[in-house]
Amino acid sequence: MNNGMVNFWARLKAWLPDQRGITGLETAIVLIAFVVVSSVFAFAALSTGLFSSDKAKETISAGLAETRGTLEQKGSVILTSSTTGTSGVISQIEFQVSNAAAGEPIDLTPGNTIIRYSDKNQVKNLTTTADFTATNVAAFGDSDNLLETGEIFEIKLIDLNSRLDTALGPSTEFTIEVVPPRGAVLFVSRRTPVSTETKDVLD
Repeated sequence: MNNGMVNFWARLKAWLPDQRGITGLETAIVLIAFVVVSSVFAFAALSTGLFSSDKAKETISAGLAETRGTLEQKGSVILTSSTTGTSGVISQIEFQVSNAAAGEPIDLTPGNTIIRYSDKNQVKNLTTTADFTATNVAAFGDSDNLLETGEIFEIKLIDLNSRLDTALGPSTEFTIEVVPPRGAVLFVSRRTPVSTETKDVLD
């Protein structure tokens, strides 16, 4: 290559701007973009994990509340008959309940707690004080309708011979469901005796 060409390329390089800094700037932009994208993905992953943890905590808390708000039956079921014998008619059913596992108070106010009576002939929802009563019969506790730790409530289904479409007679299976506002449903199932007395005790 002659001197003229060498001088030409030397003058051309001197005239063109230096591009070496552009490559470094582009690399920095790519690196920053990569860091930003990684940060967004990391934030999304952390948010999902925290959300899942909160939901798991809520589920566990709800499960504990359900378990701690569970009724259990205490003792026998007592039937009162308005007429006796093999054609007797049951007018009242009573049984006692307590709070299982020393749990949360349960509101047994009629309407807040619903009692569902069923037999082969009918299903009835009992929701008012005219249908059933719930009274604390323990030696201690207060007079409200909250079933609290240590208290025992007596539930009475009253005036059944006028509330049921078909009277509850002898040799009939029946089921009572106590449905509290929170917690598990208590099932009480029994069969009436072949011949009813004024008072019948069913274990």
